[in-house]
Amino acid sequence: MPKWLWVGVLGVALLVPSALYWAWIWISDPVRPADALVAFRRLAGVPLSQAESDRGAEITATIPSDASWRRIVRHWGDPGYIIGAASRGSGHYMYCLKDLSVHVQARIGDKPVDLETAEYAPYGYSLDCRPAGLRFRAPQGAVVQIRFETAGHSHRAADLVVEPYWTVGTKDRLVGISIQEDLHVRALATALGVAGIIAISVAAFLFSHRPLQPAG
Repeated sequence: MPKWLWVGVLGVALLVPSALYWAWIWISDPVRPADALVAFRRLAGVPLSQAESDRGAEITATIPSDASWRRIVRHWGDPGYIIGAASRGSGHYMYCLKDLSVHVQARIGDKPVDLETAEYAPYGYSLDCRPAGLRFRAPQGAVVQIRFETAGHSHRAADLVVEPYWTVGTKDRLVGISIQEDLHVRALATALGVAGIIAISVAAFLFSHRPLQPAG
C-alpha cells in the first residue's frame, strides 16, 4: 500500500468518530455540564420571618425559558416546582410546611395555580418528615405570584423557597454528565477531528507529489 493511501485511511479513521459525535451533538442538542447549574437554580425565596408578620409575604417566581432550560426539559422532562422551607447556609435541609403552619396561595395573572402535595424533598435536600411542601406546574416563561401566611412564629432560620422539583432519576442524569466531563469526550472528539483532517491533508500532499511512473 502506498504511503499516501495508508495515511489517508488513518485520517478517515480518526475523522469518522469525531464527525459522528458532532453530528449527534448538533441533532440531539444534549444537556451540557453548564446546564446542570440551571437545573437546580432557586427561582425565588423569602425569609420565613417575613411570612410570620401580620401582612404575610409575597414572592414572584419566573419559570425559566432559556436555551439551557429547554434542553433540560427536552431530555429530562418537566420536573414541576416545589414550594418549601429550606435551611439557610451551606446545609441542604428542608422543613415541612405543615409543621411551620404556613398557608400558601399561588396564581398566574388572575388564575389560581393548583397546588399538590409534595411528599419528598427535591434532590439534594434531606428531610425527616412528610410531606415536604407543595408542588405545582407552570409553563415556561410564566410569572407565578406566591403568597405566604403563617399562623404563628417558629423562630427557625429558614427561607420559603421555590425550586425545580427534581426527584427520581436525577442522580443518574448527573452521573452521565459527570462521566462525559471526566472522560473529556468533547475535547477528545475535537482532537480526533483535527488529527484526521491533518492526516488527510498530508495524504493529499503525498498523493500530489508522488513519483510518476515513466510512460511505458
